[in-house]
Amino acid sequence: MTGVDSATESALEAPRDCSTPPASARATSTQRLRRRKRKPIRRALIVTHRWSALTLGLLLVIQCTTGAILLYHGELFRTSHPGFYQQSDAAPAVSTEQAVGIVRTADPDFDIGWVGSDGGVIAVGDSGFTTAYAIDPGTGRINAHAALTDGILGWLVNLHDCAFGCPRFAGSIAAVNGKAPVLDVTWAYLILGMLGLLLVALAVSGALVWWPTLKRWRHGFRVRTNKGRFARDRDLHNVIGIISVPFLLMWGITGVAFEFPSVERAWLAVTGGDAVTEMPEDTFTPRPAPSQGRRVSIDEASTIALQRVPGRLAYLMLPSENADYYRAAIAGAYSPYENRAFYSGDVLVYINAADSADIVVVDSSQDRPVANTFYDKIFRPAHFGWLVNGWWRIIWLLLGLTPAALAATGVSTWLVKRRNTRNARALRAPPTSAA
Repeated sequence: MTGVDSATESALEAPRDCSTPPASARATSTQRLRRRKRKPIRRALIVTHRWSALTLGLLLVIQCTTGAILLYHGELFRTSHPGFYQQSDAAPAVSTEQAVGIVRTADPDFDIGWVGSDGGVIAVGDSGFTTAYAIDPGTGRINAHAALTDGILGWLVNLHDCAFGCPRFAGSIAAVNGKAPVLDVTWAYLILGMLGLLLVALAVSGALVWWPTLKRWRHGFRVRTNKGRFARDRDLHNVIGIISVPFLLMWGITGVAFEFPSVERAWLAVTGGDAVTEMPEDTFTPRPAPSQGRRVSIDEASTIALQRVPGRLAYLMLPSENADYYRAAIAGAYSPYENRAFYSGDVLVYINAADSADIVVVDSSQDRPVANTFYDKIFRPAHFGWLVNGWWRIIWLLLGLTPAALAATGVSTWLVKRRNTRNARALRAPPTSAA
């Protein structure tokens, strides 16, 4: 007895059927077949990713780079207007109402629309949000009168935020405000919305192409510096791209939502929020009041607003002929727009200018689903980086510049591959016979 059972003996004695491959070979063959089945999908993703980036990538790089610069819009404005922010060492002694009176006395024709604070001074701006006076709160002296929408910063805002479609900013182009065919939007809205969609598509397709499988996921974060230009730039492209995907998706989704509100509603619906983004208080209609009644003063409106919502009064819009009420923007303990120049504050308080008891508070964190609060208080403000200080915003700056790095490395690898393909074709070509 050899210890081998009969079934094994018969198997050993039976002649080998060469037409039937061993189990390991069949498994390998099956894996290759699966890879071949997946290859057309992967190739389609690669081709779509490559050519959409090569054809429209420059526009996207411009959009993202200008956005990265504008992350520091407030700091850049304050640095370029030092006279506007001059302050004495005296304790604050001028109220917002007194500051408005000082400007009205100095410039009776100035159409005052709002008053607020920025960089330690009291700012009194016009109703069109294009110019403002700065008042030293310690002395009541007018520091300077500055244009808020002109110069290189105004031009960059018009390019990034409006595709040159904002008339009050420098560099506006009237043609982009014309209606695009089929869609009931302007060309400016369409351009910005499509760039946002392109950013989302490139981020998603790039992540899918990058995925190295669970067993080899570490390879997705390596950079081979000693394997030549192609390997180095391809690895850099992959690593930079996958690290920046979360921010690129955030910028793309919120960017599209700014232009097409239906995208915001769809996002809220998918994340479990309320797709009806407008709250009943969003439109304030003051109740009728006696025409000869006592009017609410600016200081009274400021006090009422801060009593209803404790915090810092960021700015106060004054009553106008068509809107006889104050609108105060309050920055509370957590203010996602804290680092925005002039117009910070995320809780609005409407006050009837003819009836101090007619008040409405609008705060997206109250009586709203968590998804809506997250979108309004974190996700959307994250687009601008205003919810963090300038040091933390460096992270936003570096990631905002990644599209430029991705474009450089992507074009580099494409050029190398194109050159190698051309050389390979030349080698395969039959030699020409001499005449």
